[in-house]
Amino acid sequence: MKTIAIINLKGGVGKTTTAINMAALLASRHDKSVLLIDNDPQGNASQIFECYESWSDTCGAADILNGGQPVRYFRSVGAGDNQNGIEIINANISLLGADNALRASTERQDNRYRAFLSTESVTQQYDYCIIDNPPALLMCTINALCAADEVIIPVTLDNWSLDGVETITKQIEELKALNEKLTIAGILLTNYKKSLENEAAEKWLRENCKYRVFDTQIRRSDKVTAATYYKKPLDEHSPRSAAAVTYRKFVNEYLERAEEGGREHGI
Repeated sequence: MKTIAIINLKGGVGKTTTAINMAALLASRHDKSVLLIDNDPQGNASQIFECYESWSDTCGAADILNGGQPVRYFRSVGAGDNQNGIEIINANISLLGADNALRASTERQDNRYRAFLSTESVTQQYDYCIIDNPPALLMCTINALCAADEVIIPVTLDNWSLDGVETITKQIEELKALNEKLTIAGILLTNYKKSLENEAAEKWLRENCKYRVFDTQIRRSDKVTAATYYKKPLDEHSPRSAAAVTYRKFVNEYLERAEEGGREHGI
């Protein structure tokens, strides 16, 4: 099983949208078995897949931080011949309480997700685990990064987001002391609209960032917001929209690069 953390410390860059659609496409279009962990106290991914629970109920992500076994919710994704399913571990505001309790603990604090994801019942059941993270370096975020194999960083092309790339990549590099296998799979350009400013920012990023920048740009589309009202991944809600088409291209690109990396290492 490969575990991928979707993260950026800036909000509004498409982390949850990327996590939701990557998980759904891996299952529906590529026949992969997928576990999606909502690791954000806002619980937006849980809301999309209709497994969000009242703030008074302890969510699955909090259960993991507390050392327990979370409920996994099954949801169908895709349509027609592409229909498949994913499982979701939900989140809500109770995750903050578990996060604060973990910070106050005298026990080791960074290994709760790793311990859960390394159990045989998880590793043997899924091909991929996608973790959607909050725009903050909370203890739950550190746990996700300590359990992940790879990180994907969604970025919108504005000055603050470009500055944020350096901040989050520095934090990830420092966390390699706790998780030596952690790598940055790449930077994903999201909410992209062709303009002179965006073209210049993209050129600068590709020339100056020492990490891989995915070739695919996720195009801006009003259907991204609309899909949240209908509580569906883009490939179900509006498969011909620019965002849906480019998310499919991105997942194809990711898988092709993963296969190339496996061949290079003799896998």
